[in-house]
Amino acid sequence: MWNIWDLSILLSALSLVIMLFLIARRVLQERRSKAAADQRRQLLNALIAFTESRDREVLKTAILSVPAGVAINTGFEFISLLRGEEHDDVLAAFKECGLPALVGRQLEKGNGAERIHAAEMLAALRSEGAVASLLSALDHDRSREVRIAVAIALCDLNSLPPLGIALRKIGVAGQRSRRLIELFRRFPHARLEELADHAARADAVPFIRAAAIDALARAGGFRFADLFARLADDASSEVAAAALRALGLTGNADAPAILSTAMTKGDWEVRSAAADAAGRLGLAELGRPLSKLMGDEVWNVRYAAANALRSFGQPGERLLRQIADSEVSRSQRTASLILAEGPAV
Repeated sequence: MWNIWDLSILLSALSLVIMLFLIARRVLQERRSKAAADQRRQLLNALIAFTESRDREVLKTAILSVPAGVAINTGFEFISLLRGEEHDDVLAAFKECGLPALVGRQLEKGNGAERIHAAEMLAALRSEGAVASLLSALDHDRSREVRIAVAIALCDLNSLPPLGIALRKIGVAGQRSRRLIELFRRFPHARLEELADHAARADAVPFIRAAAIDALARAGGFRFADLFARLADDASSEVAAAALRALGLTGNADAPAILSTAMTKGDWEVRSAAADAAGRLGLAELGRPLSKLMGDEVWNVRYAAANALRSFGQPGERLLRQIADSEVSRSQRTASLILAEGPAV
């Protein structure tokens, strides 16, 4: 039967073995990292030399001399820096070395982060089978984040399915991913009407509609100003706030009346967005409703209103000083704070 001393010796020996194992593992990882860094440096030097010599055979030899993972990651980083003929020549070398096929396998069998990276690389490599591989991943990948990355890659390749179909494949239930906003912002200009149609759908997910409005404001400009004006009174506060922010970027003939009405809404995000839009558009005639918002119960609304007044220059500053000189209140404290920050930049 084990006594306490024997057990103590056994546990000490076991601890020593585990410690030695961890040390050996750490040394091995450091050696692998150093080897990968050396291989990456070697390939980068070859890629830089290729931009001068254009000797594709030498570059292909360098690509094949390093592990596929190093070649894929290093090549992807380098390709993103190139344009024109250099970009096309490096792509051709990578294709001839079979790297797109390796990236395709990574898209199928890698972990989540590797599959997202593979989708981005396939879009950059623009290989013959890239679209087919990405469409398959959009249909079958188990991760929604990966499917969004795949959709972005397809968008870059101008091969994204119709928006309704793409969103159904991605899955929009409970969707709050910021990557979806990135997808919409990279939507082809020729297909912006699809985004507009989806933004106008009352039965669509509010977050998706708001993301579409944001993308339309940035890419379409005044072209969709009338749509934003209509959606500023949407039943969804998230959509209404997005439409008001969009109006702040594009403007509209009815903007003063729309923003003035929105400043009286029950949802604080709508009131804040209206105040911010008024400041962006320089609508000094909205000084009175903005002054009322200075007493709003929500800090974000008060700060947005104060910032808007400050952006009007001297007329707004006079209003702020009048409020700051009044009796102590929410509006007085907010005005004092915004004046202490100095003039608008």
